Amino acid sequence: MSRLRGAAALVALASVAGCGKAAPVADDAPAPPAPWSAALLADAPPVYLEEWSRAENRESCAPLAFRGTGGLERPVEPRRASFAGGWAVAYDAPGLRSAYGIAGTGVEPGPDTYDDWPHRIEWADGSSAGYGPEGGSGPRQLAYLRVAGQRCLYNVWSAVSVDHLERLLAELRFVAGAAS
Repeated sequence: MSRLRGAAALVALASVAGCGKAAPVADDAPAPPAPWSAALLADAPPVYLEEWSRAENRESCAPLAFRGTGGLERPVEPRRASFAGGWAVAYDAPGLRSAYGIAGTGVEPGPDTYDDWPHRIEWADGSSAGYGPEGGSGPRQLAYLRVAGQRCLYNVWSAVSVDHLERLLAELRFVAGAAS
């Protein structure tokens, strides 16, 4: 498997433990718990629920938000981002528009959804993410995230690095206050 059967377990386990990176795990280790299986995020920026409540896909695509900045040490500002049929939130940093973000797309993943990514994470709840350089060459990193129980394809992106994207994936939580 790619760099992330072991590293995915790392990031997810480190996330659940609330710490940074951990030591590698064997490829035959059980899949880690999904980050969003942790408690709902009660202090997500209001823009998440604002955008989700207007989205066409709000019945099939619950809002997920980052509980941190993925280790980014500069200030960031969340803002509404456009995504046809769905909702999106981008974070701008000084000198870097859309440094990272997430979108609940208006697309339901299926057998024809692109899945030829160089990296992959699988979680114990059946969720998965394929990710790598956006457009195959970067420099931005993009993940197609399939979350068990949701009928949408989430896009998570980072203009910082692949390590940053992995940390962001580990920080995702469902947002409190979203009607089920």
